[in-house]
Amino acid sequence: MKLIFKIALRYVIALRRASTVQILSLLSVLGVLLGSMAMLIVLSAFNGFEGLLRRVYHHQDPDLRIMPASGKSFIISPEKMRQLQADSRFVGIFEVLCDKASVQFGDGQMVAEVFAADPAYFKLCRMDTTLIAGQYQVKEADPSLAMVSEGIRQALQISFSEQFTFLKLAYPKRSKILKPGSGKIFNTRVLKPAGSLGIDENRVYIPLSAGRALMERPEGCHFADVFLREGRDAESLIPDIEKILGPGFVVLNEDKLHQDLFKVMKIEKLFVFLALGFIILISGFNLFVSSSMMVINKRKDFAILAALGMQAREFSGIIRATGLLLVSAGLLPGLGLGAFLCFLQMKYGFIPLGMSTTTVKAYPVELHFTDASAVAIWVLVSAFLALLVPANRAAAESDLKI
Repeated sequence: MKLIFKIALRYVIALRRASTVQILSLLSVLGVLLGSMAMLIVLSAFNGFEGLLRRVYHHQDPDLRIMPASGKSFIISPEKMRQLQADSRFVGIFEVLCDKASVQFGDGQMVAEVFAADPAYFKLCRMDTTLIAGQYQVKEADPSLAMVSEGIRQALQISFSEQFTFLKLAYPKRSKILKPGSGKIFNTRVLKPAGSLGIDENRVYIPLSAGRALMERPEGCHFADVFLREGRDAESLIPDIEKILGPGFVVLNEDKLHQDLFKVMKIEKLFVFLALGFIILISGFNLFVSSSMMVINKRKDFAILAALGMQAREFSGIIRATGLLLVSAGLLPGLGLGAFLCFLQMKYGFIPLGMSTTTVKAYPVELHFTDASAVAIWVLVSAFLALLVPANRAAAESDLKI
């Protein structure tokens, strides 16, 4: 084995002289280098977006969310609600109304999501850590105080210092509309914006009473959010909540709330990996050609080695070892350069995201060892497939005589 690698290393060093074999070998090394670097960077970008979404949703999502198994809204009976609230494992359980509405501030207008919950909800949730400007405050007042996401603040140019400009919410009436052309087809609510949150969703957070008046829902909710005491495992409490509520309800933790989104991202990541991997697989054709030509050029060497007693499998080993050295010469620098560029992006963020209304200004990137391992394995497997025919042809040279 040691002799095989010495011979393979000698052949690789000899590739410094310009010839067709050397050019094809150089192209195969460059293909592996650029391909492995691109794969690692793109996969790290997918990791960055997934990690960013998880962090963002963690700040705005509850520990558990109760949703209807079918339909858009539901009503939890008072005795079931009291039974849940009496459980010492829960800090709070809140009904929430959440639906699209028109939002107007001054001359600006847009459609956004209205999130209505009890003011105590906002004291328990983790959204206070995302406050960017103004005050973290949602409470009953005249007018009620509300918070907006940073995207809405930038889009509508909301200023929290203005005393006489308010947010105006408009929501279609649930009752039968007799005059579609009249201005009375919408319920309206005027609120005072208190602050903005660094959440990449267009949302307005208002008190539950204001939400019930706006959406004409004196009872019921779109979902109910549950906050647990510190140290409690959310997954283990799901069966207990479902047992109390009975059929017709679904209880979701943080991961399951957005499982479709994360599943789509994983599928996209897989297809991108396969697409870039296919390019590397094609670039292995250069390695196949250069190794095949090397077998032809080294016939005399192989004849001498065969006369000295080298076996057929050792000839195959020489070609495989030469190919492995060439692939390693591209793979290791490619992974190193890709990791270095990812590190620069994480530290300095020199590639901007290009969106003015988002709180994240640079492309998020996260390096995972599993991604680097997957890239390395794919490249090595591609090289193994490319060297199958040249290695078998080299084994046939053992029959040659000087």
